[in-house]
Amino acid sequence: MGNYAAARSLVLLNIRETTTISGIEWFLYETGLRGPGNEPDRRCAVRITAEPGIHGWADVPSWMMPNAETAGAIRSRLLGRDIDWPSAIWRELYESGLPLGTLGAVDIALWDLVGRVEDKPVHALLGTQRQKVKAYVTTEFNLGDPARYAEFALSCKQAGVHGCKIHPHFTPGTGLDGAPGIGFPDRDMAVYAAVREAVGPDFACMADNDRTYTLDEALRVGRLLDDLLYEWYESPMPETEPWRERYIELAAQLKTPICAPEALPGSHPARIAWLTSKACDIGRIDAHFGGLTPCLELAVACESQGVPLELHDVGLDAYPHLQLIAATSESLIRYVELSSLSRTTRIHPGRITPEPILDEQGYIPVPQTPGMGVELDWQHIFAHRVN
Repeated sequence: MGNYAAARSLVLLNIRETTTISGIEWFLYETGLRGPGNEPDRRCAVRITAEPGIHGWADVPSWMMPNAETAGAIRSRLLGRDIDWPSAIWRELYESGLPLGTLGAVDIALWDLVGRVEDKPVHALLGTQRQKVKAYVTTEFNLGDPARYAEFALSCKQAGVHGCKIHPHFTPGTGLDGAPGIGFPDRDMAVYAAVREAVGPDFACMADNDRTYTLDEALRVGRLLDDLLYEWYESPMPETEPWRERYIELAAQLKTPICAPEALPGSHPARIAWLTSKACDIGRIDAHFGGLTPCLELAVACESQGVPLELHDVGLDAYPHLQLIAATSESLIRYVELSSLSRTTRIHPGRITPEPILDEQGYIPVPQTPGMGVELDWQHIFAHRVN
């Protein structure tokens, strides 16, 4: 991130006076796969065109698609203007009240466009620092008894990945302050202990019960994690502002770093407030909270405060994360999060670019093609467009 200011000036000098935005198009399309409830899986592609006919795009979840009124407001703000550093456009749209999902789609497409104009990957615009990143794998919730979790963690170690994050037990439903489930701290503690025993003391283990504990429960589990030398303790309690004081107390009493907040509404300013108040020891965000720009801004804030940042796995939407990771040091962002140990090459319908896969040393390579590194299958998108 030390090259961030220099890269910003360079991009402004190269493109500001010569390239203007001439078109913004939105495409809601069906992938041909099935989603929750066996409903057709849909994605949203946004394409931004700049003179002289260069395109940048994003392929995002369908919920990031704007309605007609919002799409019109975006066009009125952006058409005909010079391409600026995307973070400046992000701030303008954010202050206009644009929904974070739609803002994120626009932001990712703008960064992709600038990279293609410059014929560079986005990480090169920011200052490339590395070409690959260590991966860890996160379990499913309710995977089974402690032995099943231990077996999975050991398989991660044997596969060469660099850590395993445990999603333990919960019952779906409404938990504390509307959290998405009810936790079982005693059962979880047995899981965390079994995993550590299976993988030994030198393999990175993380704990994430997804906001289901009370403060007393979080302290009790956290003290065990201290003894077990877990890498971090993620989102143990509800993540709303009324709970921030309890997070401050939790972080002060435990040695294991608290990684949060993942689900807090709002973009990076809310997360910076948690860092500043010492409610957490590791920052947490993903591209669904407004795109690449808020991830970048939080990375700058974390670096200035001397704390690490971790980026939530968002599967198909993780390309902005890889671009940011490549422009940072391992001391700031250590890992990329995966949900599977699969090394099978996969191409998602609507795309041409295969998904990144683990190498034999447990790393994910960083894309080297211009923009975000994702090429879309426009023939599929046009053929399966939802009107």
